[in-house]
Amino acid sequence: MTQWEYHIVNIRSENYRLDPNATQEMNRLGAEGWELVSTTSVNFKNGASDNLAMVFKRPMP
Repeated sequence: MTQWEYHIVNIRSENYRLDPNATQEMNRLGAEGWELVSTTSVNFKNGASDNLAMVFKRPMP
């Protein structure tokens, strides 16, 4: 049975756009075997979504 490990990354969103530096981090995670499995908005102020939480998983070694 496959066992998984998980990694959560919070990405800032401003003016309906993600931080362009997020691409570099996501490419790095992909190269390390991480797969994006979920994205959700995180509300920190007055219901405005200014951050996204991205959940990645990969098989445990």
